Amino acid sequence: MNSINKKSIAVLPFVNMSNDIENEYFCDGLTEEIINALAKIKQLSVTSRTSSFYFKNKSVTAKEIREKLKVATFIEGSVRTSKKKMRITVQMIDTVDDFHFWSETFDRNPENIFEIQDEISLFIAEKLREHVGHIQIQDRLVVPIDVPVAIYREYLKGRYYIMKLDYNNSIKGINILKEVIHKSPNFSSPYLDINLAYVNIGTMGLLPAFEAYEKAQSYLLRALELDPNSSRSQLNLAWIECWQNWNLKKAYEHANKALEMQQADDIYLTISNFLTVEGKLDAALNYLDKALQLDPYAAINHHYKGFLYYLKEDYKTAIPYLKKALDLDPKLPFPPIYIGICLLMSGKPNEALTYFGSLEGVSVKDLTKLGGETMCYAKLNETEKCNDGLKELETYLNTDLVDKAFTFLILVNALLGNNEKVIDLITQAYNNRLPVILLLNPSPILKPVKNHKRFKDIMLKAIPDNLNYKQKKKYKQALLDSNEIKKYSKELEQIMIDYKLYLNPDLSLKDLASYLELPANYVSQLLNLGFQKNFSEYVNTYRINEFKERVLLEENKGLTLMAVAYDSGFNSKTVFNTFFKKIEGITPNTYLKSNS
Repeated sequence: MNSINKKSIAVLPFVNMSNDIENEYFCDGLTEEIINALAKIKQLSVTSRTSSFYFKNKSVTAKEIREKLKVATFIEGSVRTSKKKMRITVQMIDTVDDFHFWSETFDRNPENIFEIQDEISLFIAEKLREHVGHIQIQDRLVVPIDVPVAIYREYLKGRYYIMKLDYNNSIKGINILKEVIHKSPNFSSPYLDINLAYVNIGTMGLLPAFEAYEKAQSYLLRALELDPNSSRSQLNLAWIECWQNWNLKKAYEHANKALEMQQADDIYLTISNFLTVEGKLDAALNYLDKALQLDPYAAINHHYKGFLYYLKEDYKTAIPYLKKALDLDPKLPFPPIYIGICLLMSGKPNEALTYFGSLEGVSVKDLTKLGGETMCYAKLNETEKCNDGLKELETYLNTDLVDKAFTFLILVNALLGNNEKVIDLITQAYNNRLPVILLLNPSPILKPVKNHKRFKDIMLKAIPDNLNYKQKKKYKQALLDSNEIKKYSKELEQIMIDYKLYLNPDLSLKDLASYLELPANYVSQLLNLGFQKNFSEYVNTYRINEFKERVLLEENKGLTLMAVAYDSGFNSKTVFNTFFKKIEGITPNTYLKSNS
């Protein structure tokens, strides 16, 4: 029980109590909007959509929700509509003591849809604060959208279909959203959702990836023109900067902005992706665990944890996560690749060959079966079959599957020990700006070429801050000497500036250590000797400086001091006030008055 954060909540899908399917779209939309609204509250841990909707149309107990979602509280509700009246019933349940500590019925005009969403979100937040202790709540959690209610309802209908994630429903949803755009061309959300739909069906292999991403691009660009500052827009910009522009510094800037606006699992997963590209696998695991905490039923989160353990060469640990991902979403195309490769790399080539040979459906289309079997033949020294596989893979270099074809050609040649051929292929992929370059960087199969000069040159051009191919540090028993303390002090200061780690209220010494790729003991010593501070003092100094900048900004004039403090990374009023007075010698209020 003690391990559950008391300021954690899940919103289960609201139940449609009307026979009208149109009401189903509104129920899902209302649930999503409340989840998004509550996620804006910095001190609150809110279960993400995927995991909440896992329980749609399922009867569950408070105990099951506590055990499966690891939350202290959950919301359930129902919606009944007629032409002139909407009745929404909401109840809040404590999962630890299993009791309903609040229930409310809202009878409202269906035309006031945005006000209803905001009212219910604020009401839930207020009741939660009464139950679990202080949380800072904004005056508004749901900003009304300047579109007619009828068009917004059509938007919810389109989103309802694309969130089903299969091809036919996705296309149906896209067509509905295109009609919404035709009627309200300045409404940004449908553009973002069409972009999401195309990216999803491309990623899952339901449409050639190149074709899907090309279709998605124009919708994303238009959404960014209309609303560049939402968390979803910032997240999309982060992806573009990393995977298209190969600019990780800007990618982190956009991802951190998104995280400041809203703590969401896909933002944590994205930052984990970027850290993986750089070879910072321990830090990537820390961020991925935060994603899993918010969305434990998202297949992609389990896949990515398995993928990270594969990169760390812990194949035995990786496989159960990859299999769990397939249990949650059998159509997800990525886990089969790495289940087979983990078997192969853990000394079971025949088992891996059998596994790849048994694959059906989407995995056949995306070259997993062909590429996997060819890798196995390379490992088993079956030269003729391996050469046949390589020739067939080469036929895909001028197709939509070029990225996957290059990946397998590079991996097979690496297993064969054809290092010069591997570098030639990587050079071709780099010249074609294929995203595969970034994913090859931390690959354990490419260890034999990590120190090859041409490989280093390409990796450093693609990712200037590239740790992965460098020699792993060997730690001595004695701690850091004075030169190392100077070196790592500079490195740590730069990391704090680049990543703004102090904005994360749950930052730990272990998190900090993972960014430096040092054991926690070393970093504790580094802070004491290099900065004459313990961990809390070091991090809170950054938070105080952040607060001093933010509190004077015009845009924050309407916020309370504690709201700005929470935005600056603090999670306790007492700690903030005590530390501010200790550092500045005056209270935050006095500071504000003297600088106004």
